[in-house]
Amino acid sequence: MPRNGKDWLQMMAARVPGPPMDKLARLLAALVVGLAVLGAGPVVAQSAGTEKPATSIRVGVLAYAGKDEAVNRWQATADYLSERNPGYRFEIEPLFLSELRHAFVQGRLDFVLTQSLQYSELSRLGTIWPLATLVVRGNGGELEQFGAVVFTRQGTGFAALDDLVGTRIAGTSPNALGGWLLGMQALEHAGLDVEHEITPIFTGLPLEAVVDAVLDGRAHAGVVRASFFQRYLEAYPDSRLVPVGEAKREGFPYPSNTPLVPEWPFAATEYAPEGLAARVARQLIAMPAQAPAAEDGRIAGWRTPLDYSIVDRLHDKWLPDPVSLGSLLRHFWHYLVLILAVVLALFAWQARRATRRLGAEKRRLRRAFSGLHTGAVLTDAEGRILLTNHAVEAFAQPELTGQLGGRAFCDAFNLQIEGLSPQCAFGDLVERVETRETQSIDGVIERDNQRLDVNLKISRLEAHGDEGDTQLLVSMLDVTDLRSANALLTYRATHDRLTGVLNREAMEEFLSQAMPGKAPRNEPIHVSCLVWIDLDEFRLLNEIGSRELGDRILSSLASHFSLELPSDAVLARMGVDEFVIWMPLSSRDTCMLVAREVLEIIHAFRLPDEHEHLRLKASVGVTRIDSDDLLASRRLEDAERACQSAQRLGGDRVVQFSGEDTELLEREQQIERYNALRAAIAEDRLDLAAQRIAPVDPARGVIHEMLLRVTDADGRMRFPSEYIEIAEKHHAMGEIDRWVIRQSCRWLSQQAPEAGTVSINLSGHSVQDPEMLDFIRQALGESGVDPARVIFEITETAAILNLDQAERLIGAMRRIGCRFALDDFGGGFLSFEYLRRLNPDIVKIDGRLIDDLSHDPVAAVIVAAIAQVSRVMGAQTVAEWVETDEQYHKVVEVGVDYVQGFLLHRPTPLIRS
Repeated sequence: MPRNGKDWLQMMAARVPGPPMDKLARLLAALVVGLAVLGAGPVVAQSAGTEKPATSIRVGVLAYAGKDEAVNRWQATADYLSERNPGYRFEIEPLFLSELRHAFVQGRLDFVLTQSLQYSELSRLGTIWPLATLVVRGNGGELEQFGAVVFTRQGTGFAALDDLVGTRIAGTSPNALGGWLLGMQALEHAGLDVEHEITPIFTGLPLEAVVDAVLDGRAHAGVVRASFFQRYLEAYPDSRLVPVGEAKREGFPYPSNTPLVPEWPFAATEYAPEGLAARVARQLIAMPAQAPAAEDGRIAGWRTPLDYSIVDRLHDKWLPDPVSLGSLLRHFWHYLVLILAVVLALFAWQARRATRRLGAEKRRLRRAFSGLHTGAVLTDAEGRILLTNHAVEAFAQPELTGQLGGRAFCDAFNLQIEGLSPQCAFGDLVERVETRETQSIDGVIERDNQRLDVNLKISRLEAHGDEGDTQLLVSMLDVTDLRSANALLTYRATHDRLTGVLNREAMEEFLSQAMPGKAPRNEPIHVSCLVWIDLDEFRLLNEIGSRELGDRILSSLASHFSLELPSDAVLARMGVDEFVIWMPLSSRDTCMLVAREVLEIIHAFRLPDEHEHLRLKASVGVTRIDSDDLLASRRLEDAERACQSAQRLGGDRVVQFSGEDTELLEREQQIERYNALRAAIAEDRLDLAAQRIAPVDPARGVIHEMLLRVTDADGRMRFPSEYIEIAEKHHAMGEIDRWVIRQSCRWLSQQAPEAGTVSINLSGHSVQDPEMLDFIRQALGESGVDPARVIFEITETAAILNLDQAERLIGAMRRIGCRFALDDFGGGFLSFEYLRRLNPDIVKIDGRLIDDLSHDPVAAVIVAAIAQVSRVMGAQTVAEWVETDEQYHKVVEVGVDYVQGFLLHRPTPLIRS
């Protein structure tokens, strides 16, 4: 506290806000504040004696957790100040971030209680100065500063902040002090270029979203407030989150590797009554920690305001204020006046100079006019040519070359313009520019048996005073080549490059124009149909043959359609192997007949070369369109759905779209199953069951195949087959596979070595995932499992569709030490050549072949061949679906190494730790 009046005046003068002032101004301001403080006592007494109405004092409080919560928390502080300042009634006005800023700019607040970053912003908008700094209770002590922490997951290898180069870092928002800016400042101190060497990810509130982004792998690291991070670790000690590098600050009880900044300031504005601000500052600082105001505010009290310049520097560094005209005028007005004077002087000098050079400029313009590469003609209002340049002779009649002066414009040029009379009609051209200064017109000029596409720009040159009549400037540009190029670009934008038929966008545009959706009254409604074609197994043709063969098939098929379809049919290519045909009909009942004829056309297609043996099949969907259909373009979706139904029924057939409730119910059920799957993943309702794969030779170890189970909302365990198709369609299998790998490794780490190995299935999506290998390495490292005890299964279908990626993944897993099994072999299209190329450690023979052993001799031969080829390759074999003694003896006879099926063991649920 100041020891005398002089000290008090000096202290108050030092706290006067705003830009620096000279000594006299500072002393006057301090004197005013001091007199207000000295006179406060008598005024209060007088107010008490006369019982005047209390003056309302508005305290704007940032309501970051809701307005009701803000009032409940700080009303006791307002009552505390009201009791100690008779004649004043302090009122809490809870405001959101933008509302508080707006209220401050409008001058509706006397005091402000807000976060440090907004205080820095408000100080740039008006007069405001801190009275006290908030003190919070933290980890057994009292804190008047807070910090943040940059954290990551254990095992990621980030030992210091400068290791985060090239990573994704999550924060709440780009203007969050504790949830982003402090982290950026720490990274810059560590030597990182945060604008170019990291990728920010902003999750929005709450701070838990930042932690989730790091745990989910969407971000390598995150930035949150240090106190929140400590509470999260205490609530979830198994979260495996750690700070990046050294995270200790002397005297600060939470882990932090960023700078520390002051807590919230209680600040006064220029509208606070004179003398009241100083009293409020003393009263807040004197508030005991046991006071009801401190208890309700969940704080330890208030202290002398800290230095908020560090927050100002952070604001200037990461949130620079936009340059405005007002700020420029305030800071650089004297420079602007000087510049304005110089500009006016330059204008005056230039005006005198321009007058002297006007004559020379006219001569230069005439020479430039003659040298233009674009043809130019200057005429009077009647169309007589006054001046031309050399380039215009390329458009004039050949016999008039060099003799254009004084002739009529229409005699010199054989010009034809759409919408004008064939005799050029120069008067019509003049009318085109009566309301505009410049008019652009396209036309054609015939010259020497050539047709030139030209673009004319006609400008009216108004005469000034009595200097002369109005003149017109006509420029001519040969656009013949340009229009040809535009026509080619238009064709390419609307047609498929490979087949030459319409593309999807062009077909949608055609439907919107051909079916306007509103037929004139008393006109018959025309009927047409849409046929959607999807070639069956076309991707397999590309894999077995070549991409060039596939392109030849598509191109030849489009030509085949053009020859076989009626002339009024419209053909478009909608996808890689998808076509759509629109065809008008003479009857409402012939759509199915037309679609079947289209399928017959596909069956009759042959390639005229060594591939003539190829036979194409297709799934065909058809729907009807009426000319009064308001949503004709939507019928494309209906035809596609019908085609998908044909595919689900086995392909090579025709299905007509039906809007019956059964089809809608099927789509709704798919959506419902997907939502149920997402809920099961989010609520951790996935489980594992293990089925033993028993060796024929007891000396070999047992293999446990991990099988997924899903528990529904009612607690019943379901098999995942009904969810797998939906998960693959919506790209959720990668997430499920990661969960299975993590849980399987955790279970195996708890088993004795003699318990055997585990076999984990990988979906086709995981085979394509470039990050899956890193995840497998991380899961094995975290669990400490020997990779030799882990087998990964890939189905035959996933292998053939992603052969190159499957080879790379298999090779990488073998280098780690894991083994690889080819699942369901013999049930698809994979040949022994692909088996040799993949060279698996284990071949699992498709269970459908095992099921047919008892009644199908061909199945027995196939199983024996697979077992023999596998032995030669050094691979072990597993017979699936073994359910009878007869099947067991047969597979043992052909020499399989392992047996799997209900005969030996049914899947048993695992108990998760």
